[in-house]
Amino acid sequence: MLVTEALDSDDAIQQTKPQNPPATEHLDALEQLRVLLLGADYQTLSDLRQQLLDRERYSLHVAEVISEALTLRAQQDNSLAEALSSTIETAVSRSVENNPSRLANALYPVMGPAIRRSIQEVLQQALETFNYLLEQSLSLRSLFWRFDAWRTGRSYSEVVLLKTLVYQVEQVFLIHRESGLLLQHAVSPQAISKDPDIISAMLTAIQDFIRDSFQVSSDNSLKTLQLAELTVFFNQGPYATMAAVVRGNPPAELTTTLTEVNEQIHRQSFYFLKTFQGDTAVFKRCLPLLERCLKTQLRYTKKFPWLAILALITFTGAGVWWSYQYYQHKLIAEQALSVLRAEPGLVVVGFEKTSEGYQYEILKDPQAREPATVIQSLQTMGLPLKLQTKPYLSLEPEFVLARAKQILQPPAQVKLSLEEKALVVEGQATPSWQQQLMHTGALISGVESLEQSKLQVIDPAAEQLAERLRVLVAQIETLRFSFSSGSSALENVQEHAQQATTLMLDLLKTARLAGKMPQVSISGSADETGSEFTNGRLAKERALAMRDYLLEQGVPAVMIAVPKPDNGHRNERSVHYQVDLF
Repeated sequence: MLVTEALDSDDAIQQTKPQNPPATEHLDALEQLRVLLLGADYQTLSDLRQQLLDRERYSLHVAEVISEALTLRAQQDNSLAEALSSTIETAVSRSVENNPSRLANALYPVMGPAIRRSIQEVLQQALETFNYLLEQSLSLRSLFWRFDAWRTGRSYSEVVLLKTLVYQVEQVFLIHRESGLLLQHAVSPQAISKDPDIISAMLTAIQDFIRDSFQVSSDNSLKTLQLAELTVFFNQGPYATMAAVVRGNPPAELTTTLTEVNEQIHRQSFYFLKTFQGDTAVFKRCLPLLERCLKTQLRYTKKFPWLAILALITFTGAGVWWSYQYYQHKLIAEQALSVLRAEPGLVVVGFEKTSEGYQYEILKDPQAREPATVIQSLQTMGLPLKLQTKPYLSLEPEFVLARAKQILQPPAQVKLSLEEKALVVEGQATPSWQQQLMHTGALISGVESLEQSKLQVIDPAAEQLAERLRVLVAQIETLRFSFSSGSSALENVQEHAQQATTLMLDLLKTARLAGKMPQVSISGSADETGSEFTNGRLAKERALAMRDYLLEQGVPAVMIAVPKPDNGHRNERSVHYQVDLF
């Protein structure tokens, strides 16, 4: 401590001195004091300090002894491996991330044979287990074993294992010898395991109880503990004890296996076993070693497999019968497919076999027969043939003609026929049906044109309307109303006006039904007693008076006209009517 402070204070004084001190002042009083106190060791200590401060010189010195130091430390305990494990793992991970092929190429000579051997062993074990289970499943005693499984509530595989088991290592415990704590535990998949910590404590307590009760040396320990068909084997190590729970009669090799595994665990985890303070996480690496002890050996018996042969014959017969039924059903389904395809108006667009039978997707014209009726004779064997029908319009001539008759509904006097894609219409029809034909005929699927050269259009209603118009026109034109001499006053005109109004309104209604517009011209006349001018004026006044009166009675003004008087009716003091149809 004093030497270090002296050296540090010397550095401080050297830093405060001028860079070029005089030669006579090279040694100050403090330096003389150090020399007097330390003597010849002062220069050695100064050199060591400079070496520690110079990183390059220090690294070179450490590099000369680092390999020997690591070797000596590795011989003492496993702390060096634990300290370097994380660093090595990080370095390997980065190497794999940067260049995976380098590590793969390096491990290929080792990993390839190991993987192939592991796969070969697993497959061989799986085949042996499968062969054994198959033999036992097809034997007579397997029926009794299944009864035992049902009676005891166990699974069939568990009963088979118990009946054919020679021995099985169900559980292996790794227990710390000094504290009795459970370090690691391995259990077989078929075994029933309770709390392993409690079991470990009980096993330790049993050994301590026997050692204390019978004054046994601490170096001696319990070797086996047997209860009915279960036996617990103990293997004592310097720092850890292995306990194996075995069902059945194990061979002597099991003890050797436990010893070898215990020794290997002590080699790998010597430092952690020696310095154990309660942390069991570091002993996870021991689990694969413990699982090596979980061995099982079954009792194989060779008998003539008559039950298996009987089952094989039964399965073969069932397979032949199923194949025959499948072939027959396939023939029927294909025959039904041919019949449906040959039927006019049906189009098969889908055919497949489903879990429920054979299924057909069919397009059906409304005029065609039902698909179920077409294949009715093929459904006698109970084969499920499912039909899914969708509508469509066929372009075959017979279906096009049937479709035209269904849509147009021709009268009895009309005959329809199809020439190529033209619909030929013959006979007599009314105008309304002809209009329907013009609007709808060209829209029928399969019809591209209409041929009406042989169609006669007869409208009975139009002829009746025309006849009615002729009658009304004649009745109106025969009407006459007479005036007094020299007068245009309407006297006793009610009866005439009522008759004229009724006829005119009826004419207007009938003409509109026939698509025409009537016009009634009212003309007046006078006798020859007056002058021509007076007679013309009087004739016009008489026509206007009758027009005004008829308008008052409800006759529309649009159908009444008063032309210029021509006095064509001489010697008449009257009005007359003329009807024109537009």
